[in-house]
Amino acid sequence: MKKGTRKAAAVGVDRGGTWTRVAAIDARLRPLRAARFRTVPLRSLPKILTGLLNSWPGGPEAPLVIATRGAFSREWKKPFLFKALKGRLNLRDVISDAEAAHYAAFRGGPGLLLIAGTGAVVFSGKPGAFRKTGGHNPVSGDPGSGRWLGRQYLKLRGRLREAGAMGHGRSAAYAERLLRLALGGHGHAGRLAAQAQAELAALVKEAASGSRGPVRVALAGGLIKNFHFKSGFMKAARLGLKGRKVSFLEAALPSEQAAARIALAGGCGK
Repeated sequence: MKKGTRKAAAVGVDRGGTWTRVAAIDARLRPLRAARFRTVPLRSLPKILTGLLNSWPGGPEAPLVIATRGAFSREWKKPFLFKALKGRLNLRDVISDAEAAHYAAFRGGPGLLLIAGTGAVVFSGKPGAFRKTGGHNPVSGDPGSGRWLGRQYLKLRGRLREAGAMGHGRSAAYAERLLRLALGGHGHAGRLAAQAQAELAALVKEAASGSRGPVRVALAGGLIKNFHFKSGFMKAARLGLKGRKVSFLEAALPSEQAAARIALAGGCGK
């Protein structure tokens, strides 16, 4: 049987801030189908998913897990999706995008997931028993986050008053400008970048304080994609956790495939 005609055994969705990615896998965890589209308001998602999965062999019947931002903070999302997809798709669970990213890194085992992007948050533990450190999203931005750095750049340029009219993502976009200044030798920008690295390292240290032994940290988010910033953060984190073995890793598979594996296993972390 050709790859294109094999039926999906499970489907996962990763609904991010910009893109929504969908993946179907077979019973042997092999990728079958994949799609990507611009993230739409959640109320428009059921119609798009139904149309897409109806075109995939086995798509409507395959167990489905949707990972979406805001699943923790906006409790209405899960019942809405179950109601909207009832009788249309085989939705099994709605989880946070952080849960999917954690599973992608640790395959259901324990570990720390640092997400350093627009915000800054660490998820520790394992699926079904997550603990959240940080991610409070104050007006100034989570310390060390992209939004915090972006606001620092605007302040440096005398433009901080503009931040109030910006969305979180637009403010965070200026972080890259500050990091470029720091790399170019700008003293104040360099100190701000170092402060952000130290703040993230402190967040990881706080999350690891309830455990003993080696510390495994999975890294995700836009700031981590900056090689120089990532290197400085890792150095600061190792210093903060001196005396403990620290290892850093990145997810070995995309979050949408992780969500599909969770669906195949019958639930988050099972």
